Amino acid sequence: MNYLLFVIYLIVLCWWLLRIPFITNTGISSKVILGLFLLKIFAGITIGWISIHIYGPGNDYWDVHDFALEEYQLLFSDPGTYFSNLFTSSYPQGYGGLFGSGDSYWNDLEGNILIKIVSVFNIFSRGDYYINSLFFNFIIFFGHVIWYRLFIKIYPGKNALVIIGCFLLPSTLYFASGIHKDGLVFLLLAVLLYSVFQSLVKEKFTLKRILFACFSLFFIFLIRNYVVLALVPALVAWVISSKTKWPAMLTFASIYFIVCLLFFTIGNISNKIKPMEIITAKQLAYLNLPAAATTIKLDRVEPTVKSFVSNLPQALNHSLLRPYIWELPVKSLLPFNMELLIYEILLLIFVFFRRKEFDRSRLPFLLVSFFFVLTAFSLIGYITPNLGSLVRYRSLYLPLIMVPILCAVNWQKLSEVFKIKK
Repeated sequence: MNYLLFVIYLIVLCWWLLRIPFITNTGISSKVILGLFLLKIFAGITIGWISIHIYGPGNDYWDVHDFALEEYQLLFSDPGTYFSNLFTSSYPQGYGGLFGSGDSYWNDLEGNILIKIVSVFNIFSRGDYYINSLFFNFIIFFGHVIWYRLFIKIYPGKNALVIIGCFLLPSTLYFASGIHKDGLVFLLLAVLLYSVFQSLVKEKFTLKRILFACFSLFFIFLIRNYVVLALVPALVAWVISSKTKWPAMLTFASIYFIVCLLFFTIGNISNKIKPMEIITAKQLAYLNLPAAATTIKLDRVEPTVKSFVSNLPQALNHSLLRPYIWELPVKSLLPFNMELLIYEILLLIFVFFRRKEFDRSRLPFLLVSFFFVLTAFSLIGYITPNLGSLVRYRSLYLPLIMVPILCAVNWQKLSEVFKIKK
């Protein structure tokens, strides 16, 4: 029965997808849209199947499913609790520990939001994981579309390359298709940047765009607060440079100099705001988790300037370069090792075969991408001692790196190098 229900829902969602103006106005043909959507659904099924049949019970994706089933049952047995427990803290400190890494209402809220969403899916799916995955990925697919609509405005005429960078990056497609917080962050980040971009390009912050941006930023903060810490300085610099017409590079450099200064000194001024201790506490929470097959050595970061500076090379090495091509503690990492190697080759191609012409109107957004991703990767590298988690967290931000690289390469010049002269 569930197989038939899955097929019926899939047909309905495909039909609906092709009648949504936001989708149809992308300029992508209906056949390609359907192909990309079906690939997204396949990725969601794959990650669900691998998680339960290869890794077994107790993984993140099926834990969400199990907790959502409990919530679904609670909806009928105790609807009052169902509608209130998302806003209720069961901890002695109440709603304290906003940046806590464990035993806090806010830490639990990251997962509880997703669990509540999936519990609603269960009303229509009869509690089937794969039908829930279908619903979830129908929503997250809009994230890919939004990324495409954003980048095609920056790189008009580069349709195929932008499609590759927004829809087809393997780890992004894979991890943003599992029923997990990653997909929500991927979608919300796209909505936020697209809303700000549209406001700045059209030189008008409408109420609708402001609400979309604030809604996205708020829920990113609830789901993965460190992403907001990386985002806000980039957004501030972006808006200032666009509104004042000050040199973009100087504006970004100045804002980030001030942010770094505050990050390292504000703890000495206020006992309530200690950003270095937030990062070190998150790292400690990860280090205290049971060791896994993909665990790697991570030096302990102390809440001092010296410790953060000395550990930065290791943090960037982990988030940018690991896993190495020869680093294979488990066979399931091999596709991601190969993917990272391809990106490194593409970076070299970009260095030697990039286009000489450069549209300076792109510079502010490219600086947003660079500074945000560099900050996010630094934070990921500081706190994550696990190769699998590094690959997963990193995957959400790859379109911001790979689309500009793909579109900046002079592919015609590169192809001429490999032409055989008669």
